[in-house]
Amino acid sequence: MKFDFHIHSVFSDGSSKVNMIFDIAQKENLSALAITDHDTTLGLSVVDNISKEYGIPFVPAVEFTAIEEGVKFHVLAYNIDIESKELKDYSERLLLYLNNKSRQQIKLMQKNGIEIEEEEFFKESQGGPLYRAKLLKTLARYGYLKQEEIMSCIKTYFGKEGPYYIEDSYKFNDFGQICDLIKRNNGIVVLAHPGKIKKKNMDLYNKLINSELIDGLEVYHPSNDFEVRKELMKVVKKKDILFTGGSDYHGDYNKKKTPICGVTMPDEIYYNLRSYMRNK
Repeated sequence: MKFDFHIHSVFSDGSSKVNMIFDIAQKENLSALAITDHDTTLGLSVVDNISKEYGIPFVPAVEFTAIEEGVKFHVLAYNIDIESKELKDYSERLLLYLNNKSRQQIKLMQKNGIEIEEEEFFKESQGGPLYRAKLLKTLARYGYLKQEEIMSCIKTYFGKEGPYYIEDSYKFNDFGQICDLIKRNNGIVVLAHPGKIKKKNMDLYNKLINSELIDGLEVYHPSNDFEVRKELMKVVKKKDILFTGGSDYHGDYNKKKTPICGVTMPDEIYYNLRSYMRNK
């Protein structure tokens, strides 16, 4: 059985449109998927419609950003209410902030001699915010860099020492607030790619994977090595919570270039999420 429960589209920081993702899913004969765009539900009605068109079930999902002890990390929300006004308002506020930040970065580029109109950059947004890779995709379209250099140039252009760095002023929720937001809107809380958190802060990692607020752990992810997976599965069994997995597909905007369904996962993950699938 094939499935993938961690995918990104143009509605956040992926390069693929939703219909392109379902094209791939159909060719790969996926039994189900979840498009887990960052901090937004604005694309989920599109996902719902295309899921019906292709006959491939999906789990309504979002990957939320949280901040705790100065560390940014991600929390997956499955079975989220796609009609929630609270979540639409949340999504629109962040979209407005991110687009305003992008406008500031575009102005810096223009002052630096990059002769591209703002509207040309926003053509790459395609329903989502202008994340850094999308800005660079526009530069590549105009010959300022090569397409294959996009991901390697992000720090060069937008890192703290880069010419277009703008400090992030958005106040993301802490872990408890994100969990409350998810549960208020019918979702289940799954800690995304815990191996990344482990590399940043071991104490925070231990605190989060053992938190009573989580309903599951993302065990199967390209960034979780064998030892991390083994460690996470011990917690899953001890706490009797579910485990999930996915490729974290971003299309062109991923250094590892992991394809959809690019992570081998046990069928149990499908059955863990089957009750949350729509359009079965």
